[in-house]
Amino acid sequence: MEQLRRQISVVTSLGKKYVGNIDIPATSMRTTDLLNSSSVFWRNPNDKCFENAILMHDVQLVLDQTALYKKFSKIQLKTSEIIFFYDEYETIGDMQEKTRAGSMREKTQEEMKTVNIITPVIANSFYDLTGNFYGLFKKKSQDKFIPLFAANVFEIQKNQEKWSKRTVSLAYSFLAINTRYIEALTFNS
Repeated sequence: MEQLRRQISVVTSLGKKYVGNIDIPATSMRTTDLLNSSSVFWRNPNDKCFENAILMHDVQLVLDQTALYKKFSKIQLKTSEIIFFYDEYETIGDMQEKTRAGSMREKTQEEMKTVNIITPVIANSFYDLTGNFYGLFKKKSQDKFIPLFAANVFEIQKNQEKWSKRTVSLAYSFLAINTRYIEALTFNS
């Protein structure tokens, strides 16, 4: 049986990111749907230490976006500790995905909205995120992760007595934020 995997970057705390691969049941499954499911897919469920976790393979723990701290052949991450993630799934913006999303929007009459999200302060830092989403935010907030398209992320950090702002780079301008880490939000018109 062929093992299907997708590269994913997971931010668990300010300045700390895990980059590696997760098992997926099918290439057509979106990463957000996988992590929002009631039981996250595991190729071998006997490997689980936590019920609500993902298993990553060939992982690099990166600090401050570029500094490699440590490598792991595999590691388990609790989904409750994920602030946001983004993947290397190029087809999120391809024509087939846009057609699928367009037909779903037509059926549900969902409109695109832009949201600005502020996360709680953790160790003198927080994230300021903006992005577009489709649907009712209240309905989406019932999920563990909310997908944002055309996303921008800034890390706001206090060093000594000064605040600084750093841009966080994303693959394909997509991310999914954990609803537990939304402290405040506003909708832009």
